[in-house]
Amino acid sequence: MKNRIILLIILLSLFSLFSTSSKAMANWYVAIGGGGGGEAKTGNMRVEAGNYSTNNSVNYLFGFGIPFTLGRDDTPSDLIEHPVPHEDFTSLGKRDKGEEAGLYGKFGIEVVNRTGVFLMVYGGATWAREIELAQSNVTRRYYQESEKTKTYGLIGGGIGFFPRSHRFCFQLEYDNRMGITGLVGFKW
Repeated sequence: MKNRIILLIILLSLFSLFSTSSKAMANWYVAIGGGGGGEAKTGNMRVEAGNYSTNNSVNYLFGFGIPFTLGRDDTPSDLIEHPVPHEDFTSLGKRDKGEEAGLYGKFGIEVVNRTGVFLMVYGGATWAREIELAQSNVTRRYYQESEKTKTYGLIGGGIGFFPRSHRFCFQLEYDNRMGITGLVGFKW
């Protein structure tokens, strides 16, 4: 939990620094999207916000987002969340419990000035719970022997299109945890 708070403070501090630094960074956007693949091995969604410049000799984009998985939980629905109360059980190995969620910061640079096409990189972390699953040989019920929260690094990149004459934006990205993600957003 402490790592999450530290990462959130760093991301929000960087976002605040860059978003209020000048009038040149006055273009804002919000985007939502989804995809699949990556090491999380399931579908995902993300919500993102940021700002970017359009009238400088070199234009930049700064953003932050929250990615999360959809359908990652692979525990039985009748799981009892404590260890088997006796010694006659079978260990069924590690299983993912719940969804994986995280935070990331994004940086982009416009490829060709005044085109609205940005190359972007981003990094952050995601967190997920993993349990040791067991089944009682006496009652056949499922038990959670142990649980731990795992932290994963999130590294990715992509391309974004922020057309100057319209209020929408598109992004296509790939990262190690969530795989390929497409985003559609609104800008002002």
